[in-house]
This record gives sequence, structure tokens and C-alpha cells, in this order.
Amino acid sequence: MAKKYKVNSFEGYQRIISPENSDIKKMNFSVIRNKKNLNYKGTTNGEESVFVLTEGNVKFFLGNNLLAEMMRKNVFSEPPSAIYLPPYTEYFIEFSEDSEICIAGCQARGTGKPKLIEPKDMLFSRKGQDGYLRSVTEIVNENFPSEKLILGETISDPGNWVSYPPHKHDTDNLPEEVAMEEIYYFKINPRTGFGTIRVFSDSEDNIFVVKNSEIVTIPSGYHPISVAPGHQIYYLWIMAGETKKFVSYIHPDYRFLEK
Repeated sequence: MAKKYKVNSFEGYQRIISPENSDIKKMNFSVIRNKKNLNYKGTTNGEESVFVLTEGNVKFFLGNNLLAEMMRKNVFSEPPSAIYLPPYTEYFIEFSEDSEICIAGCQARGTGKPKLIEPKDMLFSRKGQDGYLRSVTEIVNENFPSEKLILGETISDPGNWVSYPPHKHDTDNLPEEVAMEEIYYFKINPRTGFGTIRVFSDSEDNIFVVKNSEIVTIPSGYHPISVAPGHQIYYLWIMAGETKKFVSYIHPDYRFLEK
């Protein structure tokens, strides 16, 4: 069953989503929020992990070696930069400004290598039609050398729907569909606005009001999103499954929109 979570206001590291507290069984989602001049030291343990900066300025170290300095005003005005780390990698982050970093993780064997993912490495596209236009950034796609993770960012045009037409990816049925769990992390612009997400199937139908810095898990089902007029909605989307391939199935009632 889909569930909604919220990032707490306290500083430091917080794990929001894990198999222990959700119906998501293959992924974890964490956030680090720190103020200027604070540091954080961590390890990926047995997970491959992708670190996405949503706001601020940080220096990212592996041991004593600087891997990257990442800067971003906010998710609506600048493209992302990210870092991929394989399992059992120790890292150290210096916060040069008040910053927020999202961490997507899943269990992996450890075949990948640390990598800075810059905008030039990503795929940018415009998708949809009138009423559901959006900008999509593929940060880690099928061709990236991660083991299971696929993730990116979507930003709606003001007042538009996104993740539309309604689609799902919860059944292994190639070539029509591949089973992939998903997590959405939301931002709203202006931040005082709101959106909605409907997660539904033949057996369940849930509607959540989503506000800034809230998360919704999507273990299964269709999941269209809307946002209040005059506002944009952003979400970091994170997917993982046994097959690293994004193939979604559009609800039959809405396929006419794709013609």
C-alpha cells in the first residue's frame, strides 16, 4: 500500500524510507540536511547509493580525496548534479552552505565504481501535451553502470498534471511492463502550495495531498499527479527492481491521449 512520509526539520542524517517501515522492499531513501560549516561522515554499507543535491553547496570526499564540489540554488532553477557510490564506500561531506542532499540506496553486489554525475552526463527532455507538460531529467538511466537503481527528476509546467497518462510498472510482463518499485520526493514552487497524487489499482485507491519535502511510496499501481494552479511540482523519482529496465503500462482508459 502506498504511504506518505515527511522529512523532519532537524539537522543531520535521517533515513525516511526503508523495507522496515514501508511496503518498499528493494530501496531506501534518506536525507542529509546541514547548515554551513557542518560536516557529515558516512558509509554506503551494502547498498549502491546515489546522492542528489537539491539545494546548497557541498564538497564530497572519498578518504582525503575531493571527488566533487556540488552547487545548486534550488531544484526549480538549476539542473542537478549527483554522485554514485558502490557498496561499502566511506565518504565525507563538507557543507559550505546550508544544504540538502537526498540519498537513494538499494542492496547491490558492488560491481560499480564511484562517479560524479554532471548535467552533461544526463538526459533532458520535454514530455506530455497541453495540461500535462513537464521537464524530465534522467540522472541514472538504464545505460548508467548502476546495478539496480534508476532515478531522475520531473518538474511540471505551472498547474499541469505529471506522471500522466496514468501508468504502472508493478508486473514483469515484457515487452509491455517491468516490475519496478518507486519513491517520489516532492517540492512545490511556491513552497506554500500543494499537489495531489492518486495511487490506484483494481484493489486499492488512495489519494494524498502532498506539500513541500514530502515523500510517497509506490510499491504498485497507477500514480498520476496534479498541482494547484499557479504552482509547479517537482519530484525526485527513484526506481529499482530485479530487472533494470523502465517499461510502463498505460491504463487502458487513458491510452487515447497517447495517439
